[in-house]
Amino acid sequence: MENTKICQRCAMPMEKAEDFSTQADGSKNEDYCCYCYENGAFLYPKATMEEVIEGCLPHVVPDVFADEAAAKSAMNKYFPTLKCWKKTGMIISFKLKDGVSTEDFLTASDKIQESYLSKCKGFLTRQLMIMDGVWTDWVIWETLPDAQNSMGESEENDAAKVFTSLIGEVLEYSLYPLERSY
Repeated sequence: MENTKICQRCAMPMEKAEDFSTQADGSKNEDYCCYCYENGAFLYPKATMEEVIEGCLPHVVPDVFADEAAAKSAMNKYFPTLKCWKKTGMIISFKLKDGVSTEDFLTASDKIQESYLSKCKGFLTRQLMIMDGVWTDWVIWETLPDAQNSMGESEENDAAKVFTSLIGEVLEYSLYPLERSY
């Protein structure tokens, strides 16, 4: 079991091909098991780490852990080290549409921050930077699902619609597990 991959959400060992999940294009995803992730998305995107641990308990007690208390204790220590439960940095680099002023964009940015982002589950901090006409919006989330949920839910927010309507070419959109803060 030395080379066995571990699901980065529920810690399930992934030993057989059918244990692995798939990306939206049908390719194999090596980070998450088939019970947590499918077709490029989490199956239960709003589940908290505590809820995932509760769902795992029947599968590890008594086979792996002697009792529920021992299992919960070990999982509460281990799960925060998994990719899914680490703080996540979302980086979006873009250029504004032609004719959009910095002032108008910053006003829209303030509104999305106040009416939407600051109220999202798991939002921690945000930095907005510009260099040579390229903007970078850097947001730190409590967990990867929080970051992903924020994007899907933003489609319903009026301030988010205005903000995104000012963006032209998107140069990068990435999610990264946060390893360390200083």
